Amino acid sequence: MKDIVTRQVRDRVSTRWGRMRRIAYRPVLAVASMAGVYFAFLLLGFVPVNLDYEPPSKGAVRIFIRSNEVHTDLVVPIQHDGAGIDWRELFPPEHFSADVRRDEYVAIGWGNRRFFVETPRWADFKISAALGALFWPSESVLHVEYMTTATPGSTLHAVELSPEQYRELADFVESTIARSGAVKGIPNSPSGKTPAKLATTVSYHARDRFYGSTGRYHLFNTCNQWTGRGLKRAGVPTGIWTPLKPQVLLWLPTEQASPAAVNPGPPAPPANAYSSTTAVASISINHSRPASAVTPTSVLAGGRSCEK
Repeated sequence: MKDIVTRQVRDRVSTRWGRMRRIAYRPVLAVASMAGVYFAFLLLGFVPVNLDYEPPSKGAVRIFIRSNEVHTDLVVPIQHDGAGIDWRELFPPEHFSADVRRDEYVAIGWGNRRFFVETPRWADFKISAALGALFWPSESVLHVEYMTTATPGSTLHAVELSPEQYRELADFVESTIARSGAVKGIPNSPSGKTPAKLATTVSYHARDRFYGSTGRYHLFNTCNQWTGRGLKRAGVPTGIWTPLKPQVLLWLPTEQASPAAVNPGPPAPPANAYSSTTAVASISINHSRPASAVTPTSVLAGGRSCEK
């Protein structure tokens, strides 16, 4: 009788333990399944679109894709009469501390607001913020930086567009600018366009500002996905889906050129400055701060300390 009771108790304990293990495995299986789905989506980035692209025979507009370790920006001519585009109408020189009226190019990138704007030092970095940016749809901003000129190089990848293709690219960028009425003190442009509204008083230096944008940042909608969508709309070869930098750059037309000569940055920060979370997030990078002064903002949202 004692043996029967002991066996029953053991069976009950074994059953309960098995049930607990199944319950514990469910979150693990869910995470593994999500990781598998995301990995499958990543493979889409290596499937190209617009392979029928050919450089225009005349009237070409040269743009650039600026890249760093994990981030990409669009670098475009400030003014092009043939395409009817003048970025000063949307991003007025009056918004910038420096005199940018004679600059030739403007770099435009999209990313997570919190990392772009609110994490100026390592002391401000929070893993919860990084995970939140990846797994919880969060507010985005456009980072706009005027550039004196632009030359192809290791971080500036040149692509030639027809005026019509450039117009398509500009239409895409404009569609991601948050509109909220006239900007106080700055009239609408002669074309009737309302200038973009500043998202914050924070900037990295005298030639850049942040503007409100549409869309939510998350694991499936990153800064590089924004760049890829713009290039795809303009007919430039790129991946079907581009959450990571290599998927933006892999299919671009190649051009042999001298090293970059525009706003050149210092050597890249050491590899250990980038966590695996950073690499996946691709939240944002520019080119400015020495490796010895790398901060979360320089890794995830540009390379300069913020100026209030």
